[in-house]
Parts: sequence; C-alpha cells; structure tokens
Amino acid sequence: MDWSILSIPAHGPLFEGAIAVYGEAFSRPPYSDPDRGREIRQRMRETHALRPGFQLLVACTGPERVVGMAYGYRGTAGQWWHDTVTRALKPLEAAEWLGDSYELVEIAVHPAVQGHGIGAGLIRELLADRPAATCVLSTRTDSDAHNLYRRLGFETIIEMPFTNGGYRST
Repeated sequence: MDWSILSIPAHGPLFEGAIAVYGEAFSRPPYSDPDRGREIRQRMRETHALRPGFQLLVACTGPERVVGMAYGYRGTAGQWWHDTVTRALKPLEAAEWLGDSYELVEIAVHPAVQGHGIGAGLIRELLADRPAATCVLSTRTDSDAHNLYRRLGFETIIEMPFTNGGYRST
C-alpha cells in the first residue's frame, strides 16, 4: 500500500479525516470510547494547536483519504499532562525526561490498515529534526501500541493509572 505524510492545520477536510480515523481507532477495544474523536477535535483546536512546536500530521493513501494521524508539541510546565507526570516522578527523573521534551500527544491509524508501518512513519516524521532532548507519551498498559513504541526505542519510565477524564491517584 502506498501512502504519504502531510503536515496540516487543525481545520479543513484533511483535519476532519484525521478526526474520523482517530474516532474509529479509539472506538474499538481496549479503548471503546466512541466520543473520543469529538473530545480531541475540541482540545486540539482550542488548546493544543496554540502550544509551541505544535504539528499535526496525516497519512493519506490518496489525495483526501486519511488513514492515520499523529500530533505533538513541546512539553512545558503549566500543561496538565506535563505537570501530572512531573509530580509522579522523582525530581531528577522529571528533569531528565520532561525538562526538554516533545510530547507525542496522539497517534491513530485506521484499524483496517494497522500493521503497514503507517504509525511508525508518522512518529518518525513528527520527530524528525526536533531539537528536544526527549520525546514522551502515555498509553494504556493493555494497548498493542507498546509494541510499536518499543520498536522505535521508547522506554517505560513510570506506570500511572489514567482514566477518561484524567489521572487517578492510587
């Protein structure tokens, strides 16, 4: 399958295609969250697209057929996820991992085309030429995404119980 990667703004037909792919991927187990696409559309437009280093990529198999999406931005103090993880880590670990980080916020590939290298291609392109010392992300422990992240060299630094709506302290 041939596909290409494009950088796009947080609006327009390709953006809506990215949201549709995201919604489809996250409506299935283990996520089973059919409203997540609507939530991420709002968060991306109202908050995330305004953050330093924001970039949204889509993978397309034709001029307007989106099959994958990924986005990220610079992690800084004052951002909910960054601050939540910083508090959970030891100070030296937080400084090492989050002191100069790029956050891979979301990635999704349509379930029908998973396993074709699209997710890895999106991540590699998103991180190409980034000046940040690290790239950080969070994912569910019961997700197959761990296999992709390990293949790309990501490491587990901490396990934290996130739920829909945020972090749950134990």
